[in-house]
Amino acid sequence: MPRAGRGRRDAAERPTLRPVPTYATRTSTATEPVLGWRLWSLCEDGLESWAVDYRWRPGENVATCLDAGRRRCATAPGPGCLCGFWGLWRPSLCVVRACVAPEPPWHVLGLIAGWGSVALHGREGFRAERAGLRCLFTDRMWAAPWLRGRAGVGAAHIHHVGPALIRLRAAAARYGVPLLAVRDAAQVGLLAELGVPEPQVAEAVELASRWTRPGLDEGRLAPW
Repeated sequence: MPRAGRGRRDAAERPTLRPVPTYATRTSTATEPVLGWRLWSLCEDGLESWAVDYRWRPGENVATCLDAGRRRCATAPGPGCLCGFWGLWRPSLCVVRACVAPEPPWHVLGLIAGWGSVALHGREGFRAERAGLRCLFTDRMWAAPWLRGRAGVGAAHIHHVGPALIRLRAAAARYGVPLLAVRDAAQVGLLAELGVPEPQVAEAVELASRWTRPGLDEGRLAPW
């Protein structure tokens, strides 16, 4: 999460469906950007963080510590704190968090690059001093538990559609990043080009395939 301080981490960031091991952090200066998955809240003119009042900017975002409960870190990510821009190693960790969050269909899945000072959190993810968007996805597979079984709701509704899709397209244009379905991103080689490891690509495709059908066409989606 951008600029989140210790104790400020949103409840939706802590998975309750499946434990996620967090080990002692190791902070170093990244010689090359690290890539991570994350979620945002979709607003009228961009993407907002979950845990703090922060609207992401196009290009480079620089983190600062916002911990009001103690002396703030001089630089983010600080030791023993949660400040910095969070990215997760696996897409399934994002889906778990979205499934326990309020109003999950309004969240957006994407990829970020983090650089500068980077704190590594074992198998969970990282906190970065600087970060920028790399890709956004139309998939919202976390909505499946709420939508499954409702009358008139099919697999197509597990993508952003209607007004939400219009705002998402505007957001992608504002940040200058591609917007497409996870399976399409894998098929055209975009995920590999961005540097997503093959196991993460396979996991993302499997997650998306649970709730979509072959040949899903954005133009055939019915609005909410």
